[in-house]
Parts: sequence; C-alpha cells; structure tokens
Amino acid sequence: MNEKIPQHLILDLLPLYLADEVSDETHNLIEGYLKTDPQLAILAELANQSPTLQEIPAPLKKENEMDALKKVRKLMVQHNVFLALAVILTIMMGIAYIFPWDEPRGAQAPFVFGGLAVFFWVAFFWVNRKISE
Repeated sequence: MNEKIPQHLILDLLPLYLADEVSDETHNLIEGYLKTDPQLAILAELANQSPTLQEIPAPLKKENEMDALKKVRKLMVQHNVFLALAVILTIMMGIAYIFPWDEPRGAQAPFVFGGLAVFFWVAFFWVNRKISE
C-alpha cells in the first residue's frame, strides 16, 4: 500500500482524518497506511492527543534535515560577514571623521563609510531575523 500512495498525500489528509471528516473509504485507506508506517502512526497518535492541529509535529527525513542544515550554515556565513563588514565600516567612519583626509573629496569619506556601514548593519539584522525564524 505504501508504494501506491505517497506519504505527503496521507499527511495532507491527516487533519481531516483526525477530525473524522473523511469518507469511510478514505478512513480505511489512511488506517491501512498507518498500519504499514509506524512513524506516521506515532505522529497521528500524537496529533490526536494534541488540543490543536498546529501542534502536530512534522516528520523529518534525513534530506530535510540536511537542507535545513545547509540553509542555516549559509545564513550563519552571511551573518558573520555582514557583522564584520558593518563593524569595520563603522570604525572606518569614525577614523575618517577624526582624521580628515587632505584630498578635496576627503570630507565625504565619513559619509561614504557611514552609508555603507548602515547598509551592512541593516543586512546583518535582516539575516539575524531570518535565523531566528
């Protein structure tokens, strides 16, 4: 039975099954599938005990875990790069303000460094927010 019906279809029907809002044929189909898939049977039992369907834990496969790990690693690299650039540019802005350059456009240096620093601070906090989600 598992070969004919993908697990994601059973997962889509699971909330209706738990609310007893499926036809008898669908009910029997899901019951048969749960007998052959112990992990999903445990998930259904946990979901049946939870007060709301939002608390149903989703089963994770090894591929899903690896995708999540790769995404978090990428976000952490971005997080660290943006933080480093924001700090360096903020320091450069302070140095350019304290020690003005002798060139005609030297007075603009603190504003250029400051603008870039603001950009990277915003990028840092944006990535930080994505990590916390």
